[in-house]
Formats: sequence, structure tokens, C-alpha cells
Amino acid sequence: MSTSFSVFGFLFVAALIGLLEWQSDEPTASNELVITGAQRAFVREQTLQAGAQTKGTSTFDHAMQTYIDEEILYREGLKLGLDKDDLIVKRRVVQKMRFLLEDMTPVAPPTQEQLEVWLQQNPQRYQTEQTVRFEHHFFSRGKRGDEAVYQAAIARQELGQGKAVQSDPFPLQADQSPVSKDQIIKDMGSPVGKILLELPLEQWSAPVQSSLGVHLFKVLERHEGHTMTVEQAGNQLRSDLMAAQRETVNAAGLAALRSTYTIKESE
Repeated sequence: MSTSFSVFGFLFVAALIGLLEWQSDEPTASNELVITGAQRAFVREQTLQAGAQTKGTSTFDHAMQTYIDEEILYREGLKLGLDKDDLIVKRRVVQKMRFLLEDMTPVAPPTQEQLEVWLQQNPQRYQTEQTVRFEHHFFSRGKRGDEAVYQAAIARQELGQGKAVQSDPFPLQADQSPVSKDQIIKDMGSPVGKILLELPLEQWSAPVQSSLGVHLFKVLERHEGHTMTVEQAGNQLRSDLMAAQRETVNAAGLAALRSTYTIKESE
């Protein structure tokens, strides 16, 4: 019973396809399906990537048969117009059309002059970070409790007198290498970052509280950020400019296509 129903259903669909093709103004697509060596290689590569073994006939032949079945179903679906008004299919076709337009209108690598002009027009994109190099004494609340602020104040006086002080290990910085503003804010918060960027050089700060504990800072060096040169900006500058050029070319291409259409609105 199920076999006869399947045959009947297949014949009905085939008849429907024939009817639609007969009524359509579009030429009938050929039912010839040519499998190229490149397609076989693609299927084999997909099979390998899936971790399957290609020994014997079962795995590769099954994958090849699936590929053929899907191609047939795809073609028959197009004949029935199943691709029309399908949002997913439409988006995929639009994406492929955009790729096609990009292939037809390549963007040339920018010249040195173009890179310099782009840098002048967009200096905010290519700034070096502000950095600070500082000495740091840390007083842990976990070890010292409420006495941490008081002991930090005493230590500041002793440091001002050139004396050595005993502080606690700080978990996030082990040396006096320059640290960027963003890293300071990430590690110790915005209030600490603001103090370090405004503290006069070679002067110990008053005790500074953070979520980690209490700090004393002495800024040794401070370097303000500046606009990079073309060489310093390097590949990022080149990539950004080419992306902007690509966007301009794509917009012009789409505008040219749009000009060939008449847009009407219906009520």
C-alpha cells in the first residue's frame, strides 16, 4: 500500500512539474546532470573533513549519491518556484550577488599618498595608548583590615623621608614597566587611573583606595598618546582604507543597478 502511494505521489509531482514548465515563459532546464572531477573532489574533501574513511565503496559512494540527490531536488525545487519569496534563499542569493559585484570591481592596494590622507582624516583611529611607569606600594585589607589606610599614610611619610617601608605583594603588577591607561583602569578601576594620569612626577600620592586594598603611587614617567605614523599604523591602516574604498565601490555598483529598475508602489 505504501509503495503504490509513493509511486502515485511521485507521478503526481512529476506531472505538476511538467504542467508548471509548460505554463512558464522560462526555457525548460535540462535534466542532464554532469558530475565533474572538481565536484567529486569536493565531496571527497567533505567526507574526509567529517572524519569518515574513504576505503571501500560505502562511504564515498553514499556521499556522492547524497550530493546527486540534493542537486536533483534543488533543480526540481527551482522548477516549482520554491525559491521564490523564501527569505533565507533570498538572503543567500543577495550575499552571493554582493560577492559577485566585489569580484567584478576589485579594489587596488592603496598608495602611500592615499594612506597618508586617510590617516590625516581619521587620526582618532590610530592613537598610541597613554602609558605610565610608576612605583607602587600596596596595603592589603585582607591582611591589615581597617588599619590598611592608616599604615599607608604612615608609610607615605616614611617614603618622603627616604626610609624603606614594608608593604604587601600586589597580585597584578610585579615590575615597573610602563602600563597603559586602559590596563590600569581594568586592573584597579577608573579612580586609580585618573589619579595616576594626573599625579605630578616623582611625588608620592596620598593613600588611594580601590576594591583591592590601599595604594601609594609615585609616577616616574608618563607618555601621552599620539597619532601613529603610516608605518606605525601598518596593516591596520591599509586594511581600514581598503574596507572604506570597498564600501564606496559597492555603494556605487548598487546605485548603478538600482538606476536600471523602475520602482513603483501599489496600494
